[in-house]
Amino acid sequence: MITDEWIAVRLPSELPVLTPNTSRILLAILVELTELEVLDGPPEGGDDDC
Repeated sequence: MITDEWIAVRLPSELPVLTPNTSRILLAILVELTELEVLDGPPEGGDDDC
């Protein structure tokens, strides 16, 4: 079953000021993202609607 899912990303018009606290938060986000498994496609034996 395929569903339409939308993700809205709102970006500021200017870059935020990079304070030490902001730097820590961004670093934590990057570390968290590198620890997640990224799938390139459906799992083995999964639906292949392409």
